[in-house]
Amino acid sequence: MKSKNSWRIRLAQILLGAAIVIALVVVRGTKAGDEPVHLVTDWSHRHLVYSSPSSLMQRFQLSSDTRYVQQWIRRNAERRHDPDEWRWRRAPEDPNHLQGDWSEDMGSGATVGAGNLPAKFSFNPTSANCQTPAPPAGQQPDFVVYNTGLAGSGTQATIVAFTNLYSSCTGGTPQTYWAYNTGTTGAVVTSPVLSFDGTQVAFVQSTPAAATLVILRWKAGTGSLGSPVTPASGSCTALTTPCMTSITFSTANSDTTPTDTSSSPFYDYLNDVIYVGDSMGFLHKFTGVFLGAPAEVVSTATNFWPAGSLTGGFGHLNSPVYIQSDNEALVTGSDGVLYAVDATVGGVAVTGFNGTAKLASTGFDDGPLVDLTTGMAYVFARADNATSVTAVIQVPVPATPVGIHNAAGTVAIVSNSATNPATAFYDGAFDNAYYTSGGTGNLYSCSTSGTVNALWKIPITAGVMGTPVVGPSLTTANVACSPITEFQNGATDRMFLSVANSAVTGAPINCSAGSGCIMSFNITNTSTWGTSTATAATATETGGTSGIIIDNSSAAGGASQVYFTPLSDQTCTTSGGTGGCAIQASQSGLI
Repeated sequence: MKSKNSWRIRLAQILLGAAIVIALVVVRGTKAGDEPVHLVTDWSHRHLVYSSPSSLMQRFQLSSDTRYVQQWIRRNAERRHDPDEWRWRRAPEDPNHLQGDWSEDMGSGATVGAGNLPAKFSFNPTSANCQTPAPPAGQQPDFVVYNTGLAGSGTQATIVAFTNLYSSCTGGTPQTYWAYNTGTTGAVVTSPVLSFDGTQVAFVQSTPAAATLVILRWKAGTGSLGSPVTPASGSCTALTTPCMTSITFSTANSDTTPTDTSSSPFYDYLNDVIYVGDSMGFLHKFTGVFLGAPAEVVSTATNFWPAGSLTGGFGHLNSPVYIQSDNEALVTGSDGVLYAVDATVGGVAVTGFNGTAKLASTGFDDGPLVDLTTGMAYVFARADNATSVTAVIQVPVPATPVGIHNAAGTVAIVSNSATNPATAFYDGAFDNAYYTSGGTGNLYSCSTSGTVNALWKIPITAGVMGTPVVGPSLTTANVACSPITEFQNGATDRMFLSVANSAVTGAPINCSAGSGCIMSFNITNTSTWGTSTATAATATETGGTSGIIIDNSSAAGGASQVYFTPLSDQTCTTSGGTGGCAIQASQSGLI
């Protein structure tokens, strides 16, 4: 017995030591002269998340998961360095407004799109890298990538990146890092993803006839907003000129060439694989994406790729989430079904029970939100199949036919009326309490209260959903809400979202106009959460906004940025002109 206990103690010490070493490498690698730790933020980091591991063993297992490490850095590597080392642009100290740092015109009608997000690359989370003055040798500047949602031309980019983002950078305004016309007959209308080192971007370009996965190797300083460059086509092996590899979605196992306007590519860092859905309900798998020879997996014999048609050809797929530990891809369809696809076998998903596995009567509008630590997936149904009321449904992972079938009984109703959201019902977000406690906290969503839009809080205790509590009404009509983004900055937990129009101009929301409005809430302490909960800041954005990403944590007010685009044209204050604006904003009341 003593020998067994000794062995267990020794094992615990080894695991603890390994976890400490990993943490030190992650946080202090650059200080020790090691390679810098790159930080990527894209749409997928909102959909695959990690509450605090429940055991040392689980923490150790997750330490090899790139997204877990990235989330750990994002939520813990707070900037408390010398001001000369990390000099951020400061917004005016006005607690009632989100102050736009810069706003660049990407072209008339340009937008990342409803439910989509830009992608941000940070070369090293402990320093601000600019284009000018040039970063140290061997480094590259931080940059943010926006798709424009428009077909390319000699004067219109399909995808663009900005750098020179911070106050320590030259000139006080961003610079176009690169701008490309990747196709004159198609547009990039879903979210892009970045390679870990930031040197490549992958996205789907869709035409009325076909969808294409594009892997772009960019070259700094090529193209401008008014004169984008067309990258060379073919195999990309060097950084001498911008080039792109384009792979048309396979028609194997189908008699129709698919398009894609709803599914963003999900990148598996460990295996260098991308999963993405299409308009016909097929799930596609691409290998060798950034590190090898990009190609789609096509098989019609034993393993079936593309997988499906999952929806039977009667609906599109949303953005998938690949779960490394379970080797399965979870994806929702516009047919209202949650599918789980074996990432090796492919084929038809293990939904089971046929029609009884349908969870949303009007179809899903967004991909699943998965907490890998608690082993739970959350899907957001504009109309629950059983009750026809807006609901959040909890499904255990790995998903099984029985688990998906029984999920119909694990539902949190987030509406107090028969009125469903007018348009898409996007995923909500957990608060910081949930992340730090290992699955006890709150999940927020924007749904309906009566005939208008309101914020709802779903309490969760040890992974079990409680009775939702309605919060403030955001609008005077039933309009679209953006996805919700949460971010813990210093001691303050913030939640960001927007509404498309009909914003409440009086208390407690205080939008400056009854039009599109972006807003933030302080959710550090929500013990008094209710209909009178007030915003912390607001700003007018025409048509509402795309999804919102936040790049940095700082103990200084105004030192953390949000990135997004409005959904309609407006005046772009930095570049001048009226069009689709790429926006960086700082909130002075963030701390």
